[in-house]
Amino acid sequence: MVSYKINKEIIKQAIREFHQTKLPPVIARDISVPLNSKKIVVLAGVRRSGKTYLLFSLIQSLIDSGIEKRRIVYINFDDPRLLPASAKDLEVILEVYWELYPENQNKSNYLFFDEIQNVKNWESAVSRLHATKKFHIFITGSSSKFLNKDIAAGFSSRVLNFEILPFSLPEFLRIKNVALSKSAPSSPAHFAATKCQEEYFTSGGFPEAVLQPDPALKARILKDYVEAMFFKDLSERYNIKNQMVMRELLKFLVSNTAGIFSLNAFWKWIKTIYPITKRTLIYYLSYLEDAGIIFMTKKTRCEGSEKGGNSRPRKTYIIDNGLRLVYGFDFNKDKGRVLENSVYLSLRRAQAGYPFSEIAYWRDGRHEVDFVLQERGKVRELIQVCADPQEFKAKEKYITPLVNAMAELKVNRSLVITEGFAGEEKIKNKKITYVPFGRWALTK
Repeated sequence: MVSYKINKEIIKQAIREFHQTKLPPVIARDISVPLNSKKIVVLAGVRRSGKTYLLFSLIQSLIDSGIEKRRIVYINFDDPRLLPASAKDLEVILEVYWELYPENQNKSNYLFFDEIQNVKNWESAVSRLHATKKFHIFITGSSSKFLNKDIAAGFSSRVLNFEILPFSLPEFLRIKNVALSKSAPSSPAHFAATKCQEEYFTSGGFPEAVLQPDPALKARILKDYVEAMFFKDLSERYNIKNQMVMRELLKFLVSNTAGIFSLNAFWKWIKTIYPITKRTLIYYLSYLEDAGIIFMTKKTRCEGSEKGGNSRPRKTYIIDNGLRLVYGFDFNKDKGRVLENSVYLSLRRAQAGYPFSEIAYWRDGRHEVDFVLQERGKVRELIQVCADPQEFKAKEKYITPLVNAMAELKVNRSLVITEGFAGEEKIKNKKITYVPFGRWALTK
């Protein structure tokens, strides 16, 4: 078996390139990452969500605070010169760094390892580096496994996890230099904010797409993400044999964003076109979850049966609404799904402040409440999503189930997130507050 080892000269070249090259301009993110934690800081999220530029932002903050750039090492393991790489190669990087800067051995230094999942058995090496207490360590990875129990237990106790998603609406508006307007609906400021929010709903928050002003090129970027990043990466990582099934599965999930997903129903349909086992389909679904492309929520456990949350179909959401543009879906024809997906992503970002929180849904027959926010098994908040509460039958479809859920879960107040409608009402002594998504998102 061939044993690979990174060439020291290549490592020296990579370190010197970083020290001699000016950092690119960065966009501030609404996430607070500690710079001098005693733990390993892990930034996890789908590719192209902005993890690398967040690292650059942290590095710039260190430099601005007076830390010499030579006390900082940045290595990107997407660099083909450094692949294949293993745990031993991380120690080679350390050897090279001490050779270059022996004067830093008695100082506190900073290691930034980008896309660490490309390094085989990286956990053991990072743990050893952390144990030396000579480095503050920051790593990024493109896998949801960085955020959950799949990381080895002995390692996970040493980390601080941060999930990095594409730009939120507040970040998007800041980039566009647009503020949410409290002006009259007919004012230019209101029109500008409305147009900007619709662009966000349509093309999403992937940084590269957001910064591209040409709509055609924006769509091309998102399509390339799906083809090159998602399918190529997934195929290589999991050795997917039936790519057509994976394509159909992702297309179905994107088109049915914020809907209940029945694995059995999808399998019965897809197997009439492609020969595939149900177990393989389960694997494919888990791969999409692992890559951070889709998220799934369960029916709330607070409805009497502890088994109820696990035995019912799950609702699915996607990493970014821009994926719908790739498949030709129009925001204006499906506002409800896009709005709900945006609310879910905002709630997921906010979970960092509630480490024991869970996002679930409530369902009673054919009616449902989109989000039940729970903490340690107790209901903290109910949220329903309704683009226009004044539309025909909106009360029957959205508000009546919400009132029923409030009664069953013993909640006296709840929230309805809308596209633009604001107000309050009381029904059966239950208070319901209507808040436009843009205003609500600024609080998350």
